[in-house]
Amino acid sequence: MAVSVETMLENLEEVLEEGMAVPLSGGKRMVDVDAARDIIDDIRINMPQEILQAKAIVQDRAQILAKAKREAEEMVRAAEERARKLLDREEIVRQAEEKAKAITSEANQQASQLRATVTKYCDNMLATTQEQLQKSFNEMKIVRDNLKK
Repeated sequence: MAVSVETMLENLEEVLEEGMAVPLSGGKRMVDVDAARDIIDDIRINMPQEILQAKAIVQDRAQILAKAKREAEEMVRAAEERARKLLDREEIVRQAEEKAKAITSEANQQASQLRATVTKYCDNMLATTQEQLQKSFNEMKIVRDNLKK
């Protein structure tokens, strides 16, 4: 079972908190450097997984948009085909064109709505991933800074 970067950072924080206080050092602690380094190494190994997850989200978005575009094009083609079949009489032609335009407009509107929904979803997922990665990065920086003290 894979351990999340967040959990590993919590473990690192525990190692730091469990360190023995050094008297007259202004709050500095002695920590198990090997344990801290092991956790940092685990974080480095697992960070690419979270990056891969973000890339998968972007790829899923592209696939969803492509599918939505294909469906919209199929709807447009079906509407155009139906309109062509109704070209026998002038009134039928006028009605078919109106119906084709309505279907095309609806298909484009649905595709646009789906595109906006997918884009918003992917943006939210990427923003969440970015926040998690930024938080992890900031925490690692703090830990590294503390290790250097």
